[in-house]
Amino acid sequence: MGTISVVIGGVGLFLLGMTLMTDGLKALAGDALKQLLSKFTGGTFSSVLSGATITALIQSSSATTFMTIGFVSAGLLTFTQSVGVIIGANVGSTSTGWLVSVIGFKVNMATLALPLVGVGVFLKLFSKGKLAPHGMALAGFGLLFLGIDILQQGMSGIGDMFDLGALSGDTFLHLVLLIVIGIAMTVIMQSSSAAVVTTLTALYAGAITFDQAAVLVIGQNVGTTVKAIIAAIGSSTPAKRTAVAHILFNILTGLVALISLHLLISVVFYISDLLHITDKSVSLAIFHTLFNIIGVLLIVPFMPLFIKLVIRMVPEKGDHLTKHLDHSVATVGPVAIEAVRRTLFKILSLIAVSFVSVIKGQKPLAYLKKSLDDVENALIEIRGFLSKIHSESPSISNREYNQHVSMIHAVDHIHRLTRALKETESLEKLKSDIRITNLLMKLLNVFEQVCECIEKDQLIKLVAEVEQNSIEIASIRKEDRETIIKTTAKSQLNVNEAIEKVHSIHWIDRVAYHLWRTVYHLDEKETLEITDYDLENGPE
Repeated sequence: MGTISVVIGGVGLFLLGMTLMTDGLKALAGDALKQLLSKFTGGTFSSVLSGATITALIQSSSATTFMTIGFVSAGLLTFTQSVGVIIGANVGSTSTGWLVSVIGFKVNMATLALPLVGVGVFLKLFSKGKLAPHGMALAGFGLLFLGIDILQQGMSGIGDMFDLGALSGDTFLHLVLLIVIGIAMTVIMQSSSAAVVTTLTALYAGAITFDQAAVLVIGQNVGTTVKAIIAAIGSSTPAKRTAVAHILFNILTGLVALISLHLLISVVFYISDLLHITDKSVSLAIFHTLFNIIGVLLIVPFMPLFIKLVIRMVPEKGDHLTKHLDHSVATVGPVAIEAVRRTLFKILSLIAVSFVSVIKGQKPLAYLKKSLDDVENALIEIRGFLSKIHSESPSISNREYNQHVSMIHAVDHIHRLTRALKETESLEKLKSDIRITNLLMKLLNVFEQVCECIEKDQLIKLVAEVEQNSIEIASIRKEDRETIIKTTAKSQLNVNEAIEKVHSIHWIDRVAYHLWRTVYHLDEKETLEITDYDLENGPE
């Protein structure tokens, strides 16, 4: 029982270290990960390479998978690019095995780990903020190696406690049993890296044979898909497609590795002999990398067919307005904010198209009402999504924080714009006066430009023009309001009629103002100045 407790403790420390290290590295990377993936995922090869590189850097294929799902949901990556990243993540995940087999078993773990933990915790607790993620990553790295040290101690007694010879053999039943055990290890530990490291440690301690270890690693590679299955439940269509691609690739790779097991092992031993490698744990790291690379080489030539298969398996569903929102990545700040921004673009486009169609008489007023109801439902979902984004972390950049604030402003102004456009009685009375009609035409012209710029993804160029339009309408509103009231006082106009005209002019002013502020806050600048006009000085 004592040996099992030591093994469980070692796995626990390894998982804790892995979690801290991954969180620290993700925090350090921040917006850079988004830029890296956006920059280096142009084609299949670069997508695979970027997936492998990022996974090797942050030591978590799951983290890479979840970020990729978020990037696809936010529209930063196409689904085709995401498949390459996911495939590359599998190759990158083998880096943990190399780290442990080449370094982990060659030095005194406690001597290396404890100072790292101490320095890391000190940086986390006493730094002013910028060094905190470094401290978390360093402490995690130390705990990871401390866990390996304890695992080594526990694994040395495992072989004496259990008759592992019963699991050896070439029969189909033996292979399936080992595969299931490998999958179960990954599911229980919630980390294929931890499961692979446990297998490496058992092999190094002589508790299992190389053949057993090889089949366990295949099972552990397939076991990572369970987390993808769980993550895909109730998620967006892009998330489900990415998860299905991940599952299909891992199962295909596992089957190929299992079918060609003896050939692969022979190749691994040939490479080991060629490089004078006598450590079986290093040979197992070679095996793990080799069969993942073979999987990549098999799937890449048929990537278009593979992608078509996944799309057919997971057809497009759900609300088209909010398809970019994936709650599983709400904690990944830059990605979540970009998802909101692109969703708000869709909403603004729907509002603009509907308004133009109704004003031009191409659609009935009911069409605008229906669109605005859809917008209000989407805004409720966006608010819930934004509530899950937190920007108080020390690692968050000022730019990211400002963008977060801008999205909240944009949601508020779209809500006010929607509320104004729902006042349909104003629309019915706008053509009663030539001055009001002229104002309406100015507003219509801006909405048409918004439609055109969103379609061409050039909304940024429109900010100054929309602002000028709002300022002009506000100026006309103030002058005309005064003129109408004075004219009424001289008994040249019915009071009720005058008030209705004032309300109509004020309505146009409100719509123009909130359209401008929405466009302003959706404008992605390098440095955003988060300012907003006090609504007492502008229309409500």
